[in-house]
Amino acid sequence: MSRCPVHITYPSLEGAENPYPQYEWLRAESPVYRIPGTDDYLVSRFEDVVAVSKDYEIFSSVGSRTLYNPFPETGDGRETQSLIEADPPDHRVKRDFCRNAFKPRALQARAGMIEDSCHSLVDGIAGRDRIDFVADFAEPLPLLVLTDMMGFSRDDLSWLDGWSRVDNGGLSFLPPEVQQQQRTSAQGATENLTATILRLAAEPGDDELSFMIRQQVDRDGALDLDYVRDNAVTVIRGGVITTAHLISMAMLKLLEDPSRLAAVRQDHSLIPAVVEETLRMESPVQWAPRRVTKDTVVGGVAIPQGSRVLIMLGAANRDGDAFREPDRFDPTREKVAGQIAFGVGPHFCLGAPLARLEARIAFETFLSRVPSVSLVPGQDLTHAPSAQFRGLTELLVEISTEVARA
Repeated sequence: MSRCPVHITYPSLEGAENPYPQYEWLRAESPVYRIPGTDDYLVSRFEDVVAVSKDYEIFSSVGSRTLYNPFPETGDGRETQSLIEADPPDHRVKRDFCRNAFKPRALQARAGMIEDSCHSLVDGIAGRDRIDFVADFAEPLPLLVLTDMMGFSRDDLSWLDGWSRVDNGGLSFLPPEVQQQQRTSAQGATENLTATILRLAAEPGDDELSFMIRQQVDRDGALDLDYVRDNAVTVIRGGVITTAHLISMAMLKLLEDPSRLAAVRQDHSLIPAVVEETLRMESPVQWAPRRVTKDTVVGGVAIPQGSRVLIMLGAANRDGDAFREPDRFDPTREKVAGQIAFGVGPHFCLGAPLARLEARIAFETFLSRVPSVSLVPGQDLTHAPSAQFRGLTELLVEISTEVARA
Protein backbone atom coordinates (compact mmCIF):
# COMPACT_ATOMS: atom_id res chain seq x y z
CA MET A 1 0.00 0.00 0.00
CA SER A 2 1.38 3.41 -0.95
CA ARG A 3 1.65 6.21 1.53
CA CYS A 4 -1.52 8.28 1.71
CA PRO A 5 -0.91 11.62 -0.09
CA VAL A 6 -3.77 13.24 1.83
CA HIS A 7 -4.60 13.11 5.50
CA ILE A 8 -7.79 11.08 5.96
CA THR A 9 -9.97 13.48 7.89
CA TYR A 10 -13.44 12.42 6.81
CA PRO A 11 -15.99 11.93 8.35
CA SER A 12 -15.46 15.24 10.17
CA LEU A 13 -16.21 18.91 9.75
CA GLU A 14 -12.59 19.39 8.72
CA GLY A 15 -12.90 16.99 5.81
CA ALA A 16 -16.44 17.84 4.77
CA GLU A 17 -15.58 20.67 2.37
CA ASN A 18 -13.93 18.36 -0.15
CA PRO A 19 -13.74 14.65 0.70
CA TYR A 20 -13.21 13.52 -2.89
CA PRO A 21 -9.39 13.41 -2.98
CA GLN A 22 -9.59 11.24 0.13
CA TYR A 23 -12.16 8.99 -1.53
CA GLU A 24 -9.95 8.60 -4.58
CA TRP A 25 -7.01 7.43 -2.50
CA LEU A 26 -9.17 5.14 -0.40
CA ARG A 27 -10.69 3.39 -3.41
CA ALA A 28 -7.29 2.92 -5.05
CA GLU A 29 -5.09 2.09 -2.06
CA SER A 30 -7.21 1.15 0.95
CA PRO A 31 -10.80 0.38 -0.10
CA VAL A 32 -11.50 -1.00 3.38
CA TYR A 33 -9.80 1.48 5.68
CA ARG A 34 -9.69 1.38 9.46
CA ILE A 35 -9.77 4.83 11.04
CA PRO A 36 -6.71 4.86 13.32
CA GLY A 37 -7.48 4.40 17.00
CA THR A 38 -11.07 3.26 16.36
CA ASP A 39 -13.07 0.22 15.33
CA ASP A 40 -14.60 2.15 12.41
CA TYR A 41 -13.97 0.92 8.86
CA LEU A 42 -14.62 2.97 5.70
CA VAL A 43 -15.80 0.88 2.74
CA SER A 44 -15.41 2.94 -0.43
CA ARG A 45 -15.58 0.81 -3.59
CA PHE A 46 -18.92 0.51 -5.38
CA GLU A 47 -18.92 -3.30 -5.46
CA ASP A 48 -18.12 -3.62 -1.76
CA VAL A 49 -20.62 -0.94 -0.75
CA VAL A 50 -23.42 -2.75 -2.57
CA ALA A 51 -22.45 -6.11 -1.05
CA VAL A 52 -22.30 -4.74 2.51
CA SER A 53 -25.58 -2.86 2.08
CA LYS A 54 -27.42 -6.02 1.07
CA ASP A 55 -25.99 -8.28 3.80
CA TYR A 56 -28.04 -7.20 6.82
CA GLU A 57 -27.27 -10.38 8.77
CA ILE A 58 -23.58 -9.50 9.12
CA PHE A 59 -23.84 -5.73 8.65
CA SER A 60 -26.73 -4.81 10.91
CA SER A 61 -28.54 -1.50 11.23
CA VAL A 62 -29.61 -2.29 14.80
CA GLY A 63 -27.62 -0.03 17.08
CA SER A 64 -25.55 1.27 14.17
CA ARG A 65 -26.27 4.84 15.26
CA THR A 66 -27.41 4.81 18.88
CA LEU A 67 -24.58 2.62 20.18
CA TYR A 68 -22.02 5.14 18.96
CA ASN A 69 -23.74 8.48 19.46
CA PRO A 70 -24.59 10.51 22.59
CA PHE A 71 -28.32 10.33 21.82
CA PRO A 72 -30.63 8.13 19.76
CA GLU A 73 -32.80 9.23 16.88
CA THR A 74 -35.37 11.12 18.94
CA GLY A 75 -32.86 12.66 21.33
CA ASP A 76 -34.60 11.56 24.52
CA GLY A 77 -32.00 9.12 25.84
CA ARG A 78 -33.62 5.76 25.14
CA GLU A 79 -33.27 3.04 22.53
CA THR A 80 -35.05 3.92 19.31
CA GLN A 81 -37.74 1.81 17.62
CA SER A 82 -37.14 3.51 14.28
CA LEU A 83 -37.05 1.52 11.06
CA ILE A 84 -33.68 3.14 10.30
CA GLU A 85 -32.18 1.00 13.09
CA ALA A 86 -34.04 -2.22 12.32
CA ASP A 87 -33.21 -5.30 10.28
CA PRO A 88 -35.63 -7.61 8.44
CA PRO A 89 -38.16 -8.93 9.27
CA ASP A 90 -38.84 -6.18 11.83
CA HIS A 91 -37.61 -3.59 9.36
CA ARG A 92 -40.20 -4.65 6.77
CA VAL A 93 -43.02 -4.17 9.27
CA LYS A 94 -41.82 -0.68 10.19
CA ARG A 95 -41.15 0.24 6.59
CA ASP A 96 -44.70 -0.72 5.67
CA PHE A 97 -45.91 1.36 8.61
CA CYS A 98 -44.28 4.46 7.09
CA ARG A 99 -44.90 3.67 3.43
CA ASN A 100 -48.30 5.27 2.86
CA ALA A 101 -46.91 8.77 2.22
CA PHE A 102 -44.70 7.46 -0.59
CA LYS A 103 -47.09 5.23 -2.50
CA PRO A 104 -47.62 6.23 -6.16
CA ARG A 105 -51.21 7.32 -5.56
CA ALA A 106 -50.21 9.50 -2.61
CA LEU A 107 -47.38 11.08 -4.60
CA GLN A 108 -49.66 11.77 -7.53
CA ALA A 109 -52.13 13.48 -5.22
CA ARG A 110 -49.32 15.51 -3.66
CA ALA A 111 -47.87 16.84 -6.92
CA GLY A 112 -50.27 19.77 -7.03
CA MET A 113 -49.37 20.82 -3.50
CA ILE A 114 -45.65 20.68 -4.34
CA GLU A 115 -46.24 22.81 -7.42
CA ASP A 116 -48.22 25.34 -5.36
CA SER A 117 -45.35 25.56 -2.87
CA CYS A 118 -42.88 26.16 -5.72
CA HIS A 119 -45.06 28.92 -7.15
CA SER A 120 -45.36 30.54 -3.73
CA LEU A 121 -41.58 30.62 -3.36
CA VAL A 122 -41.11 32.08 -6.84
CA ASP A 123 -43.74 34.72 -6.06
CA GLY A 124 -41.65 35.61 -3.02
CA ILE A 125 -38.57 36.45 -5.09
CA ALA A 126 -40.38 38.48 -7.76
CA GLY A 127 -38.87 41.95 -8.13
CA ARG A 128 -35.45 40.95 -6.83
CA ASP A 129 -32.38 40.76 -9.04
CA ARG A 130 -30.27 38.59 -6.71
CA ILE A 131 -31.24 35.72 -4.41
CA ASP A 132 -29.65 32.98 -2.37
CA PHE A 133 -31.09 29.97 -4.17
CA VAL A 134 -30.44 27.80 -1.09
CA ALA A 135 -32.20 29.99 1.49
CA ASP A 136 -34.87 31.42 -0.81
CA PHE A 137 -35.95 28.29 -2.66
CA ALA A 138 -34.14 24.97 -2.18
CA GLU A 139 -34.36 24.79 1.62
CA PRO A 140 -37.90 26.17 2.16
CA LEU A 141 -39.49 23.87 -0.42
CA PRO A 142 -39.08 20.47 1.31
CA LEU A 143 -40.04 22.09 4.62
CA LEU A 144 -43.29 23.39 3.13
CA VAL A 145 -44.00 19.98 1.59
CA LEU A 146 -43.32 18.27 4.90
CA THR A 147 -45.60 20.53 6.94
CA ASP A 148 -48.48 20.02 4.53
CA MET A 149 -47.88 16.28 4.30
CA MET A 150 -47.48 15.56 8.01
CA GLY A 151 -50.03 17.90 9.57
CA PHE A 152 -47.69 20.53 10.98
CA SER A 153 -48.30 24.26 10.88
CA ARG A 154 -46.11 27.04 9.52
CA ASP A 155 -45.25 27.82 13.16
CA ASP A 156 -43.36 24.51 13.25
CA LEU A 157 -40.99 25.39 10.39
CA SER A 158 -38.16 26.63 12.59
CA TRP A 159 -37.73 23.57 14.80
CA LEU A 160 -38.33 21.19 11.88
CA ASP A 161 -35.56 22.94 9.95
CA GLY A 162 -33.17 22.71 12.89
CA TRP A 163 -33.96 19.05 13.46
CA SER A 164 -33.32 18.18 9.82
CA ARG A 165 -29.73 19.39 10.19
CA VAL A 166 -28.84 17.12 13.11
CA ASP A 167 -26.15 14.58 12.12
CA ASN A 168 -27.96 11.66 13.69
CA GLY A 169 -25.51 9.11 12.34
CA GLY A 170 -22.40 11.24 12.43
CA LEU A 171 -22.66 12.99 15.77
CA SER A 172 -19.64 11.19 17.23
CA PHE A 173 -17.44 12.71 14.50
CA LEU A 174 -18.34 16.29 15.49
CA PRO A 175 -16.63 18.58 18.02
CA PRO A 176 -18.08 18.35 21.57
CA GLU A 177 -19.67 21.81 21.45
CA VAL A 178 -21.46 20.96 18.17
CA GLN A 179 -22.64 17.67 19.62
CA GLN A 180 -24.17 19.52 22.53
CA GLN A 181 -25.91 22.01 20.25
CA GLN A 182 -27.38 19.19 18.22
CA ARG A 183 -28.48 17.26 21.32
CA THR A 184 -30.30 20.39 22.49
CA SER A 185 -31.94 20.85 19.09
CA ALA A 186 -33.04 17.23 18.97
CA GLN A 187 -34.45 17.33 22.49
CA GLY A 188 -36.53 20.40 21.77
CA ALA A 189 -37.77 18.93 18.51
CA THR A 190 -38.73 15.70 20.28
CA GLU A 191 -40.88 17.67 22.70
CA ASN A 192 -42.59 19.51 19.84
CA LEU A 193 -43.22 16.30 17.92
CA THR A 194 -44.62 14.63 21.03
CA ALA A 195 -47.09 17.48 21.50
CA THR A 196 -48.15 17.23 17.85
CA ILE A 197 -48.72 13.47 18.04
CA LEU A 198 -50.83 13.81 21.17
CA ARG A 199 -52.86 16.59 19.55
CA LEU A 200 -53.48 14.60 16.39
CA ALA A 201 -54.30 11.45 18.39
CA ALA A 202 -57.12 13.41 20.04
CA GLU A 203 -58.13 15.38 16.95
CA PRO A 204 -56.89 13.56 13.82
CA GLY A 205 -56.63 15.35 10.51
CA ASP A 206 -56.29 14.37 6.88
CA ASP A 207 -52.50 14.08 6.99
CA GLU A 208 -49.85 11.36 7.07
CA LEU A 209 -49.00 11.67 10.75
CA SER A 210 -52.66 11.23 11.68
CA PHE A 211 -52.75 8.20 9.37
CA MET A 212 -49.72 6.69 11.12
CA ILE A 213 -51.36 7.22 14.51
CA ARG A 214 -54.65 5.61 13.43
CA GLN A 215 -52.78 2.71 11.83
CA GLN A 216 -50.81 1.99 15.00
CA VAL A 217 -53.84 2.32 17.32
CA ASP A 218 -55.95 0.07 15.08
CA ARG A 219 -53.18 -2.53 15.14
CA ASP A 220 -52.26 -2.42 18.85
CA GLY A 221 -55.41 -1.11 20.52
CA ALA A 222 -53.86 1.97 22.16
CA LEU A 223 -51.43 4.70 21.26
CA ASP A 224 -47.78 3.66 21.47
CA LEU A 225 -46.22 7.12 21.56
CA ASP A 226 -42.63 5.91 21.29
CA TYR A 227 -43.33 3.71 18.27
CA VAL A 228 -45.21 6.39 16.36
CA ARG A 229 -42.72 9.10 17.25
CA ASP A 230 -39.61 7.10 16.42
CA ASN A 231 -40.88 6.15 12.98
CA ALA A 232 -42.37 9.55 12.28
CA VAL A 233 -38.90 10.97 12.91
CA THR A 234 -37.53 8.93 10.02
CA VAL A 235 -40.15 10.32 7.66
CA ILE A 236 -39.72 13.87 8.96
CA ARG A 237 -35.95 14.09 9.06
CA GLY A 238 -35.18 11.92 6.07
CA GLY A 239 -36.39 14.23 3.34
CA VAL A 240 -35.83 17.84 4.31
CA ILE A 241 -32.21 18.94 4.27
CA THR A 242 -31.17 16.10 1.94
CA THR A 243 -33.75 17.14 -0.67
CA ALA A 244 -32.69 20.77 -0.26
CA HIS A 245 -29.07 19.75 -0.86
CA LEU A 246 -30.09 17.82 -3.98
CA ILE A 247 -32.00 20.77 -5.48
CA SER A 248 -29.30 23.36 -4.77
CA MET A 249 -26.51 21.12 -6.03
CA ALA A 250 -28.43 20.36 -9.23
CA MET A 251 -28.92 24.08 -9.84
CA LEU A 252 -25.19 24.67 -9.38
CA LYS A 253 -24.39 21.97 -11.91
CA LEU A 254 -26.73 23.60 -14.44
CA LEU A 255 -25.38 27.09 -13.81
CA GLU A 256 -21.81 25.87 -14.34
CA ASP A 257 -22.75 24.89 -17.91
CA PRO A 258 -25.05 27.54 -19.50
CA SER A 259 -25.59 25.40 -22.59
CA ARG A 260 -26.93 22.57 -20.47
CA LEU A 261 -29.11 24.99 -18.52
CA ALA A 262 -30.54 26.30 -21.80
CA ALA A 263 -31.23 22.75 -22.99
CA VAL A 264 -33.04 21.85 -19.77
CA ARG A 265 -35.02 25.08 -19.85
CA GLN A 266 -36.13 24.19 -23.39
CA ASP A 267 -36.82 20.51 -22.65
CA HIS A 268 -38.00 19.61 -19.16
CA SER A 269 -37.79 15.90 -19.94
CA LEU A 270 -34.03 16.27 -19.33
CA ILE A 271 -34.57 17.17 -15.66
CA PRO A 272 -34.75 13.60 -14.23
CA ALA A 273 -31.34 12.71 -15.70
CA VAL A 274 -29.84 15.91 -14.26
CA VAL A 275 -31.26 14.94 -10.87
CA GLU A 276 -29.83 11.41 -11.07
CA GLU A 277 -26.39 12.63 -12.10
CA THR A 278 -26.40 15.18 -9.28
CA LEU A 279 -27.28 12.41 -6.83
CA ARG A 280 -24.32 10.44 -8.13
CA MET A 281 -21.74 13.21 -8.11
CA GLU A 282 -22.86 15.00 -4.94
CA SER A 283 -24.69 12.40 -2.85
CA PRO A 284 -26.67 14.31 -0.17
CA VAL A 285 -25.97 11.50 2.31
CA GLN A 286 -22.29 10.65 2.03
CA TRP A 287 -22.31 7.50 4.15
CA ALA A 288 -24.46 5.20 6.26
CA PRO A 289 -23.36 3.12 9.28
CA ARG A 290 -23.66 -0.60 9.95
CA ARG A 291 -22.71 -2.69 13.00
CA VAL A 292 -20.73 -5.90 12.37
CA THR A 293 -22.43 -8.85 14.06
CA LYS A 294 -19.67 -11.44 13.54
CA ASP A 295 -16.09 -11.62 12.32
CA THR A 296 -16.02 -11.14 8.55
CA VAL A 297 -13.85 -10.14 5.60
CA VAL A 298 -14.52 -7.34 3.10
CA GLY A 299 -12.19 -6.70 0.19
CA GLY A 300 -9.59 -8.97 1.75
CA VAL A 301 -9.61 -7.06 5.05
CA ALA A 302 -10.64 -8.82 8.26
CA ILE A 303 -13.24 -6.90 10.26
CA PRO A 304 -13.98 -8.15 13.78
CA GLN A 305 -17.38 -8.49 15.40
CA GLY A 306 -18.51 -5.31 17.13
CA SER A 307 -16.85 -2.99 14.65
CA ARG A 308 -18.72 -0.30 12.78
CA VAL A 309 -18.63 -0.12 9.01
CA LEU A 310 -19.35 3.14 7.22
CA ILE A 311 -20.83 2.51 3.79
CA MET A 312 -19.30 5.39 1.80
CA LEU A 313 -22.07 6.14 -0.70
CA GLY A 314 -20.39 9.33 -1.91
CA ALA A 315 -17.16 7.48 -2.64
CA ALA A 316 -18.88 4.54 -4.33
CA ASN A 317 -20.78 6.87 -6.64
CA ARG A 318 -17.45 8.18 -7.98
CA ASP A 319 -15.89 4.76 -8.49
CA GLY A 320 -14.36 4.58 -11.96
CA ASP A 321 -15.05 0.83 -12.11
CA ALA A 322 -18.77 1.61 -11.93
CA PHE A 323 -18.97 4.93 -13.80
CA ARG A 324 -16.79 6.07 -16.69
CA GLU A 325 -15.09 9.42 -16.04
CA PRO A 326 -16.71 9.56 -12.61
CA ASP A 327 -15.61 13.12 -11.79
CA ARG A 328 -17.32 14.56 -14.88
CA PHE A 329 -20.92 15.74 -14.65
CA ASP A 330 -22.73 14.03 -17.53
CA PRO A 331 -26.50 13.45 -17.29
CA THR A 332 -26.38 11.62 -20.64
CA ARG A 333 -24.03 8.91 -19.36
CA GLU A 334 -25.07 5.29 -19.53
CA LYS A 335 -26.26 3.80 -16.25
CA VAL A 336 -26.88 7.23 -14.70
CA ALA A 337 -29.83 5.64 -12.90
CA GLY A 338 -27.40 3.12 -11.37
CA GLN A 339 -26.20 5.60 -8.75
CA ILE A 340 -26.75 4.56 -5.13
CA ALA A 341 -27.18 7.88 -3.33
CA PHE A 342 -30.45 6.55 -1.90
CA GLY A 343 -28.74 3.37 -0.72
CA VAL A 344 -29.29 -0.18 -1.87
CA GLY A 345 -30.81 -3.27 -0.26
CA PRO A 346 -33.41 -3.28 2.54
CA HIS A 347 -32.63 0.30 3.57
CA PHE A 348 -33.09 1.86 0.14
CA CYS A 349 -34.47 5.31 0.94
CA LEU A 350 -38.21 5.14 1.48
CA GLY A 351 -38.60 8.78 0.48
CA ALA A 352 -36.64 8.56 -2.78
CA PRO A 353 -39.76 8.89 -5.00
CA LEU A 354 -40.83 12.04 -3.14
CA ALA A 355 -37.36 13.60 -3.36
CA ARG A 356 -37.25 12.96 -7.11
CA LEU A 357 -40.75 14.37 -7.53
CA GLU A 358 -39.93 17.52 -5.56
CA ALA A 359 -36.74 18.09 -7.53
CA ARG A 360 -38.46 17.63 -10.87
CA ILE A 361 -41.33 19.97 -10.06
CA ALA A 362 -38.93 22.49 -8.50
CA PHE A 363 -36.96 22.87 -11.72
CA GLU A 364 -39.98 22.75 -13.98
CA THR A 365 -41.56 25.60 -12.02
CA PHE A 366 -38.47 27.72 -11.41
CA LEU A 367 -37.17 27.54 -14.96
CA SER A 368 -40.62 28.16 -16.44
CA ARG A 369 -41.22 31.30 -14.42
CA VAL A 370 -37.75 32.83 -14.02
CA PRO A 371 -36.54 33.90 -17.49
CA SER A 372 -32.87 34.22 -16.61
CA VAL A 373 -30.62 32.92 -13.84
CA SER A 374 -26.83 33.02 -13.56
CA LEU A 375 -24.14 32.55 -10.94
CA VAL A 376 -22.95 35.61 -9.06
CA PRO A 377 -19.24 35.70 -9.95
CA GLY A 378 -16.52 35.42 -7.34
CA GLN A 379 -18.58 33.84 -4.58
CA ASP A 380 -17.15 31.28 -2.18
CA LEU A 381 -19.14 28.08 -2.66
CA THR A 382 -18.83 26.40 0.73
CA HIS A 383 -20.55 23.28 1.94
CA ALA A 384 -22.72 22.50 4.92
CA PRO A 385 -20.86 21.92 8.22
CA SER A 386 -21.82 18.25 8.51
CA ALA A 387 -19.96 15.00 8.99
CA GLN A 388 -22.53 13.04 6.99
CA PHE A 389 -24.61 15.29 4.71
CA ARG A 390 -23.34 17.23 1.69
CA GLY A 391 -24.83 20.39 0.27
CA LEU A 392 -24.22 24.08 -0.26
CA THR A 393 -24.56 26.64 2.51
CA GLU A 394 -25.30 29.39 -0.02
CA LEU A 395 -25.77 29.77 -3.77
CA LEU A 396 -25.99 33.38 -4.89
CA VAL A 397 -27.63 33.86 -8.28
CA GLU A 398 -28.70 36.81 -10.38
CA ILE A 399 -32.22 36.53 -11.74
CA SER A 400 -34.73 38.48 -13.80
CA THR A 401 -36.61 41.02 -11.75
CA GLU A 402 -39.80 40.04 -13.54
CA VAL A 403 -41.09 36.49 -13.32
CA ALA A 404 -43.76 34.84 -15.43
CA ARG A 405 -47.20 34.41 -13.97
CA ALA A 406 -48.11 31.03 -12.54
